Amino acid sequence: MNKLQDIVDDQINKLKRCIDAIKGNDLEVKTIEIDSSYLNEKYRKTQTFSKCANFKDLYDSLPKKVPVLYWLTYDATKLENDSLNQLFEKISKIPKERKFTEIPSSRRKSSGVLYVGKVIDKFHYRFVNHLGHSVSDRTGSLQLTYWYDTERYGNLKLNYIVFKEEMKSLLGVLEIELAKELKPIVGSHKN
Repeated sequence: MNKLQDIVDDQINKLKRCIDAIKGNDLEVKTIEIDSSYLNEKYRKTQTFSKCANFKDLYDSLPKKVPVLYWLTYDATKLENDSLNQLFEKISKIPKERKFTEIPSSRRKSSGVLYVGKVIDKFHYRFVNHLGHSVSDRTGSLQLTYWYDTERYGNLKLNYIVFKEEMKSLLGVLEIELAKELKPIVGSHKN
């Protein structure tokens, strides 16, 4: 029983250090505006997006070895509740070999937030996955290139916060709480 208590105490102390680290830092939200050029079909081929001259600097600048909490937003005035049904219909036509993130069984109202997510590391890969240009089609992601129309619904914004390594253990909790607050229209965030 003492061993178990030591483990619990150790984890609580780690969480306290993480919380102190958050309190001591101003969180910087960075944003990438995703227009139609990001979703071009020509990037669906393996690694063409990350090596493209137009996006190489951006791709190389994305966090690689640190935890990141992120959310994608859209213009809620352009993508209203009526349009959401059409959008979900389009999503259902994504090629079955490409794994899409979870669509809730009950439709959520348009909130201006498409998705909330987190990664422990390799944010640059996750970004490409969500665009729909990933090497692996089995990784669940938004597959945006297959269904999102920036001409019709406006540009998306990918907002993200980079955390220190110590925050890894709290990232899941932060993701759930952010999703509760922002109410994204897709994705699964269970407590």
